[in-house]
Amino acid sequence: MSSDTGVNKKDANRENILKIAQEIFSKYGYKKTTLDDIANAVRKGKSSLYYYFSSKEDLFQAVILKEVEILKRELEKVILRNTDPVEKLRDYILTKLNTYRGLANFYHALENDVTAIEFIDNIKNKYNQEEIRMIKRILIEGVRKNAFDVKDFTLVAIGITTAIKGLEMPLSAGDYGTVNLETGVDNILKILCYGIMKRN
Repeated sequence: MSSDTGVNKKDANRENILKIAQEIFSKYGYKKTTLDDIANAVRKGKSSLYYYFSSKEDLFQAVILKEVEILKRELEKVILRNTDPVEKLRDYILTKLNTYRGLANFYHALENDVTAIEFIDNIKNKYNQEEIRMIKRILIEGVRKNAFDVKDFTLVAIGITTAIKGLEMPLSAGDYGTVNLETGVDNILKILCYGIMKRN
């Protein structure tokens, strides 16, 4: 019983450190943040951080993985909804961009390869594969329900994920950062689903 409580307390401490580190990294960036900054914010000595994480890089990686999990969880919810496939694709893109806007560390790590290049690259590749798999699930469901006409699911999924990726930066921080996401996504979805060619 007491060992269980010990494990739970350890998990709670680790989660608390991660939560505070997430805020500090997102505010000051990886390079400017020190373990002292995080230890002060957590109100613990630096040595207690080393009990949970071997280095600043290790802690940053844990923060990134936590943010990736949050994003994955939100997208899985959309995938499992019992909605029309076109609506599901729209929800997926909206959820992706909305959640992404709030995950500053993952966002900056992907944009600026700030540290642990190999680690970030591995996360990118794994995440890209998962995203293609999720979009494929929507496309397959859409074809089954006669909403989409898709010949090559993988190729179309790669095209859509690449289009979304291209929108992340401008819709999060660029000139379009203030644009209403729903309007933006609706316009992009029209092009993705119907193309830009005029029909007679």
